[in-house]
Amino acid sequence: MKFLLLFALVLTLVGPAVRAQQPAVQRDIAGALADIRAFEAQGRRRDSTRAHPLGAHQEQDYAVRYAFFKKTDARLQAISKASLSFQDEINLELLRHEVQDELADYEYKSYLNPLLTDAGFHARLASRGNTTITSPQDARQYLLLLRDIPRYVQENLQLLRAGLAVGISQPREVMLRYESSYAQHVVDAPEKSVFWKPFARKPAAITDADWAALQAEARVVISRDVVGSYQKIKAFFDREYLPEARATLGASQFPNGVAYYEDRVRHYTTTNLSSEKVYQLGLEEVARIRAEMDQVIQEVQFKGSFQEFIDFLRTDAQFHPQTGDELLKEAAYIAKTIEGKLPALFGKLPRQPFTVVPVPDFLAPNYTAGRYSGAPIAGQRAGEYWVNTFNLPSRTLYTLEALTLHEAVPGHHLQQALTQELTTLPEFRRRLYVNAFGEGWGLYSEYLGHEMGLYKSPYSRFGRFTYEMWRACRLVIDVGIHTKGWTREQAVRYLADHTALSLHEVNTEVDRYILWPGQALAYKMGELKIKEMRKRAETALKGDFDVRAFHDMVLANGTVTLAILEKMTDKFIREQLKQRKKS
Repeated sequence: MKFLLLFALVLTLVGPAVRAQQPAVQRDIAGALADIRAFEAQGRRRDSTRAHPLGAHQEQDYAVRYAFFKKTDARLQAISKASLSFQDEINLELLRHEVQDELADYEYKSYLNPLLTDAGFHARLASRGNTTITSPQDARQYLLLLRDIPRYVQENLQLLRAGLAVGISQPREVMLRYESSYAQHVVDAPEKSVFWKPFARKPAAITDADWAALQAEARVVISRDVVGSYQKIKAFFDREYLPEARATLGASQFPNGVAYYEDRVRHYTTTNLSSEKVYQLGLEEVARIRAEMDQVIQEVQFKGSFQEFIDFLRTDAQFHPQTGDELLKEAAYIAKTIEGKLPALFGKLPRQPFTVVPVPDFLAPNYTAGRYSGAPIAGQRAGEYWVNTFNLPSRTLYTLEALTLHEAVPGHHLQQALTQELTTLPEFRRRLYVNAFGEGWGLYSEYLGHEMGLYKSPYSRFGRFTYEMWRACRLVIDVGIHTKGWTREQAVRYLADHTALSLHEVNTEVDRYILWPGQALAYKMGELKIKEMRKRAETALKGDFDVRAFHDMVLANGTVTLAILEKMTDKFIREQLKQRKKS
């Protein structure tokens, strides 16, 4: 589901009386937002009437959405930017960014392919097991959702069948390793299901008799509707999908696939660069970072080749945690150390805390080394920095500082928590996530570790370069797979030869790039733009450059496109120079 679906549910717009006093162009933007809100609300009412809490996922539903957003896009294109305020210009560009992604989803039929390594339609369902029950009403609502799973699964299987019929599917080569994403939910007792978790502990507000009745009902619903649905998913993949899935890897092999991939490059980089330009930029970055890595190898006086040094890092026991608790404790210590250094680089810090937890078991086998999972700022839980404790020999301590800087602070937690606090922005912008900015900020945060005095160990510094090299390799690998006919083995070898990532991570990462065309390009492209903007500000302001003010400016408008970031930086420089003249 697109981010537009999420933010449209909670848009906060100015009242009619105030809106009438706004300039026409502002009324046009507010009106488009109001229409989107009404459109989504109508769909929610329809699904509520049909007892479909998981939403509609039939082809005709996507056709209706497309027609609506096509008209919305034409309406937004007609708005003249000449008389827009700076904030409304941002509003317009971000709204069009999301609307265009809605249109691309239908035009390239990517909705017929609702599968990713860790976020497929069925994998997302398992997160519902984190639902909190505090009242009988909560329990009934959760049970209603579980009862809707058979219908939801059937509609998504129909989409997958339609995709197979027109040559749109994920590659068979990768899907052969996909079984754990659904087979783990085929259990022989409801209490073993992740969906049982909300019923494992009785809330104080529910009587013993009512709780026993709710648990009994839950056992039936989980066994019949949830486990039964996952059994159908398994049968579908075994009998229908895998035998017919495509033998090719690249998205360019889809119908109209070349244009589709170029559209993904545009969306995930928020630039007009061609895939070939991105590929060449990746090669340049790989060469530059390799020189940095070679210097570290010389520093530690390692006697051997680059590949022998990589093998040493991957296999020597000193670089790997012995237990999951050790890994989590080390990550927590690093995170707390970083927090103490944040005031030197940021003028504004978020109120919301975060914690360090393991990646959920149902995701861990094919998941990344770590991830950030945010939380509503007004909710009852903190943000979560997930650390993957699955397959401990594949988890490397020398990359843990870089991982923590990226996923926790000053990376995703700091950026996303601050965005939620921007109450002067329209609600949709507080819930929006533009990959090029968000992932670019995460990679830039890894770089900030140097300025914080981290990476004291040369091995940790090599780990940081490994992470940067990893993102540079993505530019090469993603384009190579999706436009140049690269094989999976070629991609695995390229990443393994250029980084010290564990071979388990190398393989899961390559599968991710195959299944998610273009997303891997966001990180390095965003980081390069943030560094370019910092250099621009430093050059213009010279001795008056304040890194805290610069970082606060970068984060002041939430998540934005790279073009908007460039405009924000130029505005920041003008304002800083103006203040200098006054003083």
